[in-house]
Amino acid sequence: MKPVIETWAGRIVHIGDTGDGHRMKLLNNFISLGYAAIYSEALALAEKVGISPPRFDSVIRNGRMDCGFYQTFMRWTLEGDRDAHKFTIANAFKDLTYLESMAGAAGIANPLGNATKNSFAGAHATGPAEQFVPMLATYIGKVNGVDLMPSKDGKKQTI
Repeated sequence: MKPVIETWAGRIVHIGDTGDGHRMKLLNNFISLGYAAIYSEALALAEKVGISPPRFDSVIRNGRMDCGFYQTFMRWTLEGDRDAHKFTIANAFKDLTYLESMAGAAGIANPLGNATKNSFAGAHATGPAEQFVPMLATYIGKVNGVDLMPSKDGKKQTI
């Protein structure tokens, strides 16, 4: 099985018994999707107070808060690259719902997980199925009266 997984996995880490990998995947996705929700809300707030996405990016990029996830996330907002981070909002919402169930079964309060899930819930309910995670920023902007729809080649993108 490992040779097959190696054909597409960036790295393989064995973490324990059956089911541990799935639980770890949910935890990993919770962290990354939490960042996506924070970036989305921060971009909407920044735009609302007069700080454009490129100016926002000029502070975050190459600083301590920069990372590979941030860079692929921002390629939608800055460049209109819809394929930069191909994980759908529908899959994000599904994983965050599973995380909520896992936390409940473990008896753990999950306020940040639920807040993250709720950030994705509206976008999932109102948008097309093929929306990718970085497009959450466009949705969060829209519900807050901010246009974060990126332009590409001088033309506004569509979702």
